[in-house]
Amino acid sequence: MSIKTQNNQTKNKLKVDIYVPLNQCACMYEHFINSVFSILMEYIRYIKFETKSLDSDDAKKLNLHGNCIVLEETKVITHPYQLKSELSNLLKQKGLI
Repeated sequence: MSIKTQNNQTKNKLKVDIYVPLNQCACMYEHFINSVFSILMEYIRYIKFETKSLDSDDAKKLNLHGNCIVLEETKVITHPYQLKSELSNLLKQKGLI
């Protein structure tokens, strides 16, 4: 597979950012992140995800204050149970599934 093909595949993937307090004990967000990953695994080939700190500049710009998932840098989801339907809808809109 060429680098150009890989870049196009990455570009077409849905961007998912997971925000948690990385500067605190993992026990503060372990359940949340495990729930998120169990949902993401079904769609893993269609998404590009990153785990980010709630103390980051990105989180401040988005005015985030608790564990959450941000889809495509705009849609904020605070509960993992909302993620599955939102992912499905966005992936269909992008024509990935």
